[in-house]
Amino acid sequence: MAGIAQEVRADAAFGTDIYVKLAATGNVVFSPASIAAALRMALAGARGDTAAELAAALHLPAQEAAADGLAQLAAIRPGDDLTFLAPNVMWLQTALSVRDSFLAQLSGTVSVERCDFRHAPEAAREAINAAVAEQTAGKITGLVPRGTVDTLTRLVLTNAVYLNALWTHQFPARETRQRPFYPERSGSAPTDMMHLQAGLAYHRGEAYQAVLLPYRGGSLAMAVVLPDGPLSELAGHLAAAGGVGALLDGLLSGAAECQVDLTLPRFRVTAGFMLTDTLQQLGVRRAFTGAADFSGITGDEPLHISAVLHKAYVDVGEMGTEAAAATAVAFATLALVRKPSPQVTLVVDRPFLFAIVETGSGLPLFLGQYTTPR
Repeated sequence: MAGIAQEVRADAAFGTDIYVKLAATGNVVFSPASIAAALRMALAGARGDTAAELAAALHLPAQEAAADGLAQLAAIRPGDDLTFLAPNVMWLQTALSVRDSFLAQLSGTVSVERCDFRHAPEAAREAINAAVAEQTAGKITGLVPRGTVDTLTRLVLTNAVYLNALWTHQFPARETRQRPFYPERSGSAPTDMMHLQAGLAYHRGEAYQAVLLPYRGGSLAMAVVLPDGPLSELAGHLAAAGGVGALLDGLLSGAAECQVDLTLPRFRVTAGFMLTDTLQQLGVRRAFTGAADFSGITGDEPLHISAVLHKAYVDVGEMGTEAAAATAVAFATLALVRKPSPQVTLVVDRPFLFAIVETGSGLPLFLGQYTTPR
């Protein structure tokens, strides 16, 4: 992705890695940007092998690059018809001293809240969940489950991403009707299918078609990627083909504006993940053990990551899209525009990949797949 910022390439590559691990689970949605933001905050305070493993998983050259992606996410601005929020919060144990260098790296992109994990962990958990719910208009609730935060917790890093946007080209509601959708390895299922005819960015890639649906009032859009064959095969070859970043780059820079006759399901997907095992599979191991080195955060107590939690939601309809995601990283101490092309018809009636992307940078905010009508 020549010309694309390093932090955007990194988040796209990291998103590809996560997607490949989650793709076998059916309908999926998650926010690469949210997960990466929470882990970048952790990386800012990591040292030694702990930092090296986190940086490698995040596709960053070094620990010093941790804060760059936070600034990239914070730079996205809402518009008149587009609500976009991406707050980062550091929830610190009361009286835990934090190194000035750690706070300086995150200055301007992270707010700090104090709570008493040591004596009132349940109250702290409820405060974190209430804040995330408010930041996501009530779409992400119960991010931190009971038992995740306890008297050994000293720090929780959270990121929330919320989007509520109207399509530039809205789907006429009168044209929505039930049509068959064809999941892999099963018969057809009746699904509410929307219909639109509009001038859209369209790209014919190798073994897939993709179309870009822009939102009003900003630089965000949804990419819909329909493989020629099974979606499972596209997911399997995605990393080898340059990942989500290369796919989005092809659509953003190599698409032609076409008159697209588009049929697309109206869909809603929710998902929640405990990402500890996934991150360990991606090479982040030391951070979860007693050998973790987060001495760049505090010298008061040795910290390790006790849990990485993520929830996401997307609702796509005729008027636009509402999407939300949140990530929590809990730390514990030891127990101790071109010429139009010919018209294109695209009927998305089988499993497909989707991404909500910042079109100026290519940053993937949400990534997922729709495989089975619910």
